[in-house]
Amino acid sequence: MRAGHTLGLAIVLAMPASLAAQKMTPGTWTGTISPPDNQVMEATFDVRTSGDTTSITMKADGRSIETAGVKVEKDRLLFTFAPGGDVISCTLLLRDDTSYSGDCVDTRGAKGVIVMKPPKQ
Repeated sequence: MRAGHTLGLAIVLAMPASLAAQKMTPGTWTGTISPPDNQVMEATFDVRTSGDTTSITMKADGRSIETAGVKVEKDRLLFTFAPGGDVISCTLLLRDDTSYSGDCVDTRGAKGVIVMKPPKQ
């Protein structure tokens, strides 16, 4: 009985920290998108939240692309996008400065890189 109580208390105490870690600051993030051809493009990322749902619109090179399947985890950000129909899967890692950066891979294995920096407070 005591072990169950202790476990339950540990879960309750851990929940607020894990939930806080799974939120992104809404607003316009800035950064870069580097497609597989290594051409670095300046980009903005419009981050919106509604309840537990996060949406991101990427804007670069005069184009605007909606992401799908956005998952904000404790130490990483996952999403996909499909420019021209080819699905690209991204895994960005949370950095100490609260930015995200990481790889985006298409269905053929070509890899690009995205860097996202939070809005200035």
